[in-house]
Amino acid sequence: MLRFSKHEITINEIIKNMNIPDRSEYLKGLAQTGQKIMGVLPALYPRELLWAFDIHAAEIWDPPGEILHANAHLQTTICPVVKKSLEFILKEPQTINAGYLFPHTCDSLQNLGTQVKDLIGVSLPIYTFYNPKGRFNNTTIKYYQDILINFQSILEASHGPLEPEKLKAACVLSHKIDTYLMVIQQARMTDHLSLSNHEYFTLMRAQEYLLPQDYLSLLEQVNILEKPAEFSRARLMVSGILPPLPEILVFLDELGVSIVADDLLAVSRRIPKFAMDPPGSPLDYLTDRFFVLPPCSTRGGDLDERVHYLSNRLKESKAHGLLFDMVKFCEPELFDHRLLVKTFRERKTPVLTLETELEDHISGQDKTRIEAFTERLFEIVST
Repeated sequence: MLRFSKHEITINEIIKNMNIPDRSEYLKGLAQTGQKIMGVLPALYPRELLWAFDIHAAEIWDPPGEILHANAHLQTTICPVVKKSLEFILKEPQTINAGYLFPHTCDSLQNLGTQVKDLIGVSLPIYTFYNPKGRFNNTTIKYYQDILINFQSILEASHGPLEPEKLKAACVLSHKIDTYLMVIQQARMTDHLSLSNHEYFTLMRAQEYLLPQDYLSLLEQVNILEKPAEFSRARLMVSGILPPLPEILVFLDELGVSIVADDLLAVSRRIPKFAMDPPGSPLDYLTDRFFVLPPCSTRGGDLDERVHYLSNRLKESKAHGLLFDMVKFCEPELFDHRLLVKTFRERKTPVLTLETELEDHISGQDKTRIEAFTERLFEIVST
């Protein structure tokens, strides 16, 4: 059970108690024990199937380091998520030993999978997973179940027959993690969580590299306040692929702005919209979970549905404004962005768009724009 606290504890104490390990050192330690580790590209994939084969998923979103070799293989207009991912793969990290998985998140990532497998010549196995796109109906549900079964067969060819009990156990573990994440997410929106912007997203993103049981143990340590904290801060919702740069998150804290809700592919778009029943049939559970995720540009969903979803999140979290943190050249997000901005501006919601190439610092121009945007939010707070 999540523990409830009658008194706030300091943010530093919370993080210290959480004991979130360093990503690189953690994965190196796992690899040294003989743990099978697969590098997984963004964003939606059947993690439970990998867990059932004792394969740990180490997600690759925005690995640090300068892009030195990837540009030789990619067009200049490819998004930095793809470029940084390829740069990581080209370095042949010793922690990845079970191959790479490329979900069909966008055409750029799909093409990258083809390049890595057929042109660049990476020695490790390359797997693909083609998520359904467009409106969801009986046809897409059947298609999703078919690709789950096919992916299981491919993994069995390399790792031996799947034990049904292990897949059921993996689904149960996944359900527990989702349950905690939903509670923590709700606590964030209602001021029952005493974490800074940077610490909150550090917690949420730790699932990208921690073993699922370790991540569940981490979530169990989170203190949910019994009563909402009294904040006089501006409230912000953020939308995009990844959370804003850590420097931006810290800067928003310094300005007195809390990100109370998000529509991020790396975070909330991978958490079910509502609580699911405990797993019965693993195949049915995995299928149902995919189709109850929030609307997302990378899934080709209905744009009106996404507007409705964002509107409800803004209302539920009482956010005063909306920040679009756009990864440069991200085609799926750019397709939705123009109409989303137009719609919310017409509804008098303050909107700010930032563009990022996943730099490790914030520009002076963006800092000035954030400060000006924050002033608008505080004008709403004071009225």
